[in-house]
Amino acid sequence: MGVVKEFGKILAIYLCVFLCVILFVLFPREPSIDFSGKAMTVEYSYQFNLKEYATSVGTFLKDVYENKSLGGTKFASLSAEDEIAKFFPRSLKIIVIGFILSVVFGIVKGILDYRWTNSKKSFLGSGATWFLSGVPDFFIIICLSYFLLLYVPDFSIMGTEAWWKFIAPSILVSIAPMLYVARITSVSLLTQDREPYIQVAFAKGFTKNKVLLNHMMRSCLITVSSHLQSIMVFVLSNLLVVEYLLGYQGAAYRLFSAIGYTNFIPPGGGADERGLIIGICISFLILVMVAHMISQVLKMRLDPK
Repeated sequence: MGVVKEFGKILAIYLCVFLCVILFVLFPREPSIDFSGKAMTVEYSYQFNLKEYATSVGTFLKDVYENKSLGGTKFASLSAEDEIAKFFPRSLKIIVIGFILSVVFGIVKGILDYRWTNSKKSFLGSGATWFLSGVPDFFIIICLSYFLLLYVPDFSIMGTEAWWKFIAPSILVSIAPMLYVARITSVSLLTQDREPYIQVAFAKGFTKNKVLLNHMMRSCLITVSSHLQSIMVFVLSNLLVVEYLLGYQGAAYRLFSAIGYTNFIPPGGGADERGLIIGICISFLILVMVAHMISQVLKMRLDPK
C-alpha cells in the first residue's frame, strides 16, 4: 500500500510538470510588427494577452484529445508521433547505457577513492575524481574527436549512419554522472568509517573488504539509490550537448532543430513544431519519473524502516 501511495504522489507531481511544459512551450512569443513614418520604419513590439494564451492552450489540448496527435511537423507528411518514434529510440539506447555505466562504474570508482584515501594512490582516487569533475564534458568530446581525426582518420564517432555509433555518445554522457556517483559513494563510505559499529567490526579482526561488503555497502547503496533521479537528469542534460556536438541525430538533436524551426514562419504545407517539442520533453521527463520510481522501490527494499 505504501508503494502505491508513493507512486501516486510521484505521478501527480509529474503530471503537474507535464502541464507546466505545455504551458511554457505554448507561451506566446510572436511580436507585433508595425510600420511607421514615411520611411516605413519597422517597429517590433510585444503585448501579452491572457485570453489569447488560454485559448491557444485550450485549442491545443482539444486537438490532442480529438485527433489523438500532438500535431504536425515541418514535413507535411509526418506527424509529431512519427518523428518521436524515429528519433527517440536512438536516444533511448544512449540514455539507458549511459545511466547504467554511470551507476555501476561510479560506485566502483567511489569504492576505490575510499580505499585509496590517505595512501600514495590517493591522486588516482579522490584527486582524479575532483579534477575530472571540473573538466567540461564538451571539452572531453572535442579532445577525443580531435585525437581520432589526427591518429585514427578512418574511425569517426560522428553521425548515426553505422549501428555502433551509439557507443561513443553512451560513454561520453556517463562521464560526469559517474564522477557524481563516485563522490556520493566515497563520502558515504568515509562517513560510515567513523561509526562505532564499523570500528567494532575492525576490532574483531574482519578484513577491510569483508567490512566493506557486509557492513557498509548496504547503507552506501541506499544513499546512491536516493540520487537516481538526479543521475538521470544529469545524463539527459549531457545528452543534449553530446548529440549536438557529435551530430548524432537522436531526440535531443531533433529537439534543437524543432526549437530553431518554431521561431520561423512555417513554409507552405508544413506546421510549427511546438507539439513535437512538447512530446520530446515529456518523453524525457517520463524517463526521469521512472528513475524516481525505481529510486523509491530500491530505498524501500534496502531500508524497510
